[in-house]
Amino acid sequence: MELFQPAVRLDTPSQHLAAPPFVARFSPVFWEPVPGTGERVVVLIAVEPDAGSKSSVSPGTYCVLPLLRLRALLGVQRGTAAHGVLRQAAEFMTLRQQAGVPLEDLEAPFHGFILGPQLMGRGYGIEQLLDAAVRSVSAFGSADALVDDETVSERPRHTIKTQEFLQAIRRQVAGDDPERRARFEKSLQPSLDLPELTVDYAWRQWLLQVTSLPGTKRQSMNTLRESQSKLYEIDVIRRHMQGNAVKPVLLINTDTLNGAASEEVVKEATSMLDRLLRLAKAEQLDVIEASSPMEAAEHVNALQ
Repeated sequence: MELFQPAVRLDTPSQHLAAPPFVARFSPVFWEPVPGTGERVVVLIAVEPDAGSKSSVSPGTYCVLPLLRLRALLGVQRGTAAHGVLRQAAEFMTLRQQAGVPLEDLEAPFHGFILGPQLMGRGYGIEQLLDAAVRSVSAFGSADALVDDETVSERPRHTIKTQEFLQAIRRQVAGDDPERRARFEKSLQPSLDLPELTVDYAWRQWLLQVTSLPGTKRQSMNTLRESQSKLYEIDVIRRHMQGNAVKPVLLINTDTLNGAASEEVVKEATSMLDRLLRLAKAEQLDVIEASSPMEAAEHVNALQ
């Protein structure tokens, strides 16, 4: 009998929603898209971990004004150019933060960007934390795209690389079998106090999440954000399962280590793999490493 059903409710009256584990200081970065108008919008959010955070928050600067909105605001050509500038600014500021520069000393690399005051944000995941940050300071009210449009798929849970890898696994494992296809992207609700959470693959006692090693140095931040979010989802589900036996697994796409990438990229991917292995060990997750969808599918089919 299958253990998991869609939107499973396993709450009890005594259960309460835990405080958001992600706590960080942040500074909004304002930009005047049409010079001389005096109208400023929030385009970047610089995040720095707080000592009170229960979950790891990496310092970094995130672009929160998506490409489509920029094109609607400025036209296709200017909007695309502006998006490139924002990406460069976010990358430069992230590198400065990773080098140890605190928020109060952080500066944008281009004229016209204004660093706002430091504020505090909380969330159940880094995306929610960013969205809360944008809502608190932006006239737009929400962040439609919390990370780079070209690095993330339409499903914000995955990077494009992981989404494609997961789709290939599903084709290998499920084909046209509706019962097997239903095991992927499974929605679970472990408590009435919690929203539905999605697991990449859930069947019987198995909870499997998929992530990928970065294919470029720039993708490292997105990879870490993706894996931390998925590890947190598994942890929340496991903690609210009322003692039900579950076996959480982290499946890592290691195709970057196949040898085609540059030495610098392989070094970055190896470092990320080591970090993911340590995170998985801390969360008591089994780990599967697979360099191709076919190899990954064999491992998934072996889960009995």
